[in-house]
Amino acid sequence: MKISMKSAVCCTVMLNVALVLTQCQCSSIPEDPDSVVARVNQSTLTVDELNAELDATALFAATPQMRKDRVSDWIRTELLYQEALRLNLDGDDKTVRDLDRMRREHLANVVLEHMAADSAIVVSDEEVEAYFEANRQEFVYLEPELRVSVIVLPDVTTARQVRNQLSRRSATFEELARTRSIHASSVDGGDLGFLKRADISDVSVQEIVFSLSAGQVSRPVLSENGSFIFRVAERREAGALPPLDEVRGEIVNRVLRDKRRELVRRYVDALRQTADVEIHDGNLMRPEPGGP
Repeated sequence: MKISMKSAVCCTVMLNVALVLTQCQCSSIPEDPDSVVARVNQSTLTVDELNAELDATALFAATPQMRKDRVSDWIRTELLYQEALRLNLDGDDKTVRDLDRMRREHLANVVLEHMAADSAIVVSDEEVEAYFEANRQEFVYLEPELRVSVIVLPDVTTARQVRNQLSRRSATFEELARTRSIHASSVDGGDLGFLKRADISDVSVQEIVFSLSAGQVSRPVLSENGSFIFRVAERREAGALPPLDEVRGEIVNRVLRDKRRELVRRYVDALRQTADVEIHDGNLMRPEPGGP
């Protein structure tokens, strides 16, 4: 199973990408003007650099507006960076320390990314089942959830006709949703999936839907967007435990997270065994020179 540590280092990567881009191409303009996206004095942003930054921040399919916004951010940062150099702020002790800390943290996270890429971490079905059994209380439903289907008709007269068809069982709810409903869910037989109360903005509709038993169909509900007929296919009551397959993905992610943490812990412990590490407890609370 392939593992990505990107979420763990995203902020650090973004900071360092920004630092790199603000310092790139500070010499002459490239010979090929077609490769330049933007320029601030003698500093340029190329197409390749822009694409690399978008990739680093997981914007693989950036829209034209997103690309324009990114270029605007680069120009703003470059203007401020050049002004900082003009004011000789790059030699400030605190700035030097901050940049060195950011570089160290970024390189440390790069090591973790490489380690994760080289480690084939998998989660077995047995591990998923064991985690589920040991942590059942964490997965119970905290509030009722209903699997709801809907048929939306243009007017109340049509809605009553369709509701009568359902009462006579001349067609199933799914069939009528596919053939008569004007709602986008018609392609799925009207299925809206599982909904909580907060998923339904209209309080009166909430009350109607959540008063239905499993398998029950509502009367036509008139709104400014048409007439709605709801059906509850399944109810999940508060305190009930979901089936394992429903939470399997979440459990896999949790177990992977725990395994990655343990892998990192062992890796750092191994590095520590071969390094000369000292902690001077007496200096832990010692203030900086010139401090209070």
